[in-house]
Amino acid sequence: MKRVTPALLASLITVGFSCSPFSYAQTVKTLNVSQIRPTQPAIGDDEVNYKVAKLQNDHKALFDEFCENIGAKGVKTFDSQSSLAQPTSFSCLAAPGTDAEDVKSAVIAPDHHIYLTDGHHTVSTFRALANNQDFPFVVRITNDFSHLASMDRFWSTMQQQHLTWLEDPQGKPVAATQLPQQVGLQAMQDDPYRSIVYFLRGIAYDKPDQAPPFLEFYLGSWLRSQQPVNTQQLSTKTGYMAYLQQAAARLVAAPGGQHSTDKVDSPTLSQLGQRQTVNEKKLNKLAEPGGKLSLLFKEG
Repeated sequence: MKRVTPALLASLITVGFSCSPFSYAQTVKTLNVSQIRPTQPAIGDDEVNYKVAKLQNDHKALFDEFCENIGAKGVKTFDSQSSLAQPTSFSCLAAPGTDAEDVKSAVIAPDHHIYLTDGHHTVSTFRALANNQDFPFVVRITNDFSHLASMDRFWSTMQQQHLTWLEDPQGKPVAATQLPQQVGLQAMQDDPYRSIVYFLRGIAYDKPDQAPPFLEFYLGSWLRSQQPVNTQQLSTKTGYMAYLQQAAARLVAAPGGQHSTDKVDSPTLSQLGQRQTVNEKKLNKLAEPGGKLSLLFKEG
């Protein structure tokens, strides 16, 4: 098995850009992270900021996660000066794409840009950790839609196949032409409900093995209608924790057959993994030292 050296990684990156604009023969593609386009308008900023806080002072964990997410198993070499923005400053245990199932999915559009269909929070986290400097990233192409006649046809197909979420954080429709041009905190809107649902995973719901597409956004839509958030409340750890406690209790108490939105074809709460009881132990851990909320609010 090949091991990734700085020279090999550099050559892989060169190969990724040697075609015009991409070689479609391979499933796994390497491109600059700034070239990846989103298929949704928003992310949960607090989820990303928590992950940044978790990784920014742990270089081993950071490069391990990065190497794993590009399908390269884990980190091999790094030092205190290593940076995602300097690919030759660290190396992975295997070539990018070796473990293709670990690579985030994307599609190719008729405009020949690559659109991310999974991993918006992961990409945003790595970009924040790189201080928004560019770096090579690897995606797994699941569909090549470059043959479609137009971008309108592309977005229609994406909606039919549940590969895009075209609603803003207020639940209002968003035209595909209004989507950001890049993935990241600086480019995308903040959806606080998306972060709330992330923190409630394993507490008020368990993600099913065969989860409906955009599960977290559906649960976020339900919370927005049932327990509107006061952003001021989320500005302190105490307020955030109080909201999560209330949201968890409300979610597990709701009828399992209730639809997550006002659309009759939207997934029900049961289909979204609604728990019958709140996992109080896991909920309380959020605010303990080293817990997710403690790290988010930089309390260690």
